[in-house]
Order: sequence, then C-alpha cells, then structure tokens
Amino acid sequence: MEYEILRKLDFEVTTPSSWHFLARFSKLAKADSVCSALARYLIELPLIEYRMLKYSPSMVAASAVYVAFHVLKKKITWNGSTL
Repeated sequence: MEYEILRKLDFEVTTPSSWHFLARFSKLAKADSVCSALARYLIELPLIEYRMLKYSPSMVAASAVYVAFHVLKKKITWNGSTL
C-alpha cells in the first residue's frame, strides 16, 4: 500500500522546512523585501546550532519574521488569519 501511495505521488515526498513556513508567514505579515531578506538570513542561523533542533521549523520561521519586523522597527499587521 505504501508503494502505491508513493507511486501516486510520483515519489515527490518532502518534509516542511523553515523556508516553507517563512514564505507563508511573510505573506501573512505583509513583509516587504527587506523584512523577508532579513528573516531568510535569520532562519539560517539556527542551522549551525545543535541546541536549536528542539524547535519546530514553524516556530523558527515565525520567530524570524517577528525579529525581522522588530529590528526594522516595522509594525506587524498579522491578524492571525490563514491563507
């Protein structure tokens, strides 16, 4: 059965990473290109730190968006809705 499922998916199976969540969260927060670039940089920093493995990719991405907005002194317009 697992083979049939994978065959139907054309073996294109992946796990969500911080990049996937960051794209979604940046859109929800209406981040401009500068905020998005800073957030992308911030999600790369935990990759070399073993202690950061305990945090989920969605938490890392949400934190990166929050910190980017805070550093750039911009107001977050995130209303909690989903895309």
